[in-house]
Amino acid sequence: MKPKILRTDAELFIIEQYLDELSAIAEVATTERTDEDGLAEAARDATLILTCYTAITAKVIDSAPKLKGIVKYGVGTDNIDIAAATRRGVMVTNCPDYGSDTVADHAFALLIALARKIPGLDRAMREHAWVWPAPRYLGVDLAGKTIGLVGLGRIGRAMARRAHGFGMTRLVSDPYVDPATVAEYGVHFVGLDELLSGADFVSLHCVLTPETRGLIGEAALARMKPTAFLIDVSRGAIVDEAALVRALDAGRIAGAAFDVFADEPLEPGYPLLGRDNVILTPHLAWYTEEAFQRVERDTLAGVRDILAGKRPKNLKNVDVRD
Repeated sequence: MKPKILRTDAELFIIEQYLDELSAIAEVATTERTDEDGLAEAARDATLILTCYTAITAKVIDSAPKLKGIVKYGVGTDNIDIAAATRRGVMVTNCPDYGSDTVADHAFALLIALARKIPGLDRAMREHAWVWPAPRYLGVDLAGKTIGLVGLGRIGRAMARRAHGFGMTRLVSDPYVDPATVAEYGVHFVGLDELLSGADFVSLHCVLTPETRGLIGEAALARMKPTAFLIDVSRGAIVDEAALVRALDAGRIAGAAFDVFADEPLEPGYPLLGRDNVILTPHLAWYTEEAFQRVERDTLAGVRDILAGKRPKNLKNVDVRD
């Protein structure tokens, strides 16, 4: 009997071109269930779970006695209970290398769009065909400004390279990176408070952990300059969205741009929609033709390794028992 691969998040169409190839070595079943009970039922006879955004909880993992691995077609694994997987001897792997430059491109595009008020200009042009200089359209230069990078992993480093090309001073807050190992980037390591108070643009590139959940809240936003902008392409829950709304309403920061949100997808009436100083994109910073091809290839490699009984290249729970 072939092993079973349970695939979630099929609306992303990832791995679609390889379904025939996978079907030759496994039974591939796609579920639309995202609730814990429904997913646990669907996973009962699964050997491998292939997922992106859907929460793979301890209950789901424990419901699947044959489960050998969970493959995330993406980077962040905060939606997977890795402790539960490790306890069960289930390997968890992801695709960390496919989109670092891609996501950094998007983050920097958001930064430029905020600085030059491009969304407001575009809306005005669509409505009036032309606009003349007015204070509400006055942008800011990037050269000479300071960017604060919260996190200096793959994407944070890609952002540092881009900011250097625009003549920006680069501050970094990341307690898990040894400054000596990234000396070639020419960044300045500071504490988070100093970064927040000194940056003209704060760009979030840390992973979501209990430590970083709500990291940018009332106190952090109060430390930012009233002329500063906040960009988040990492995880929405790093920012206290209610506190951000209050800060924007009070003019305590100049604007924000987000590709990620604490609860996705957004619903009509979301409080950050419709603001001229806020840019929102639907968690698609990774979504380019080239990155899509890379994540498919990396996903396929992880699936093949686990089904073959090998340890995958990007094993997250390295202490999982054999």
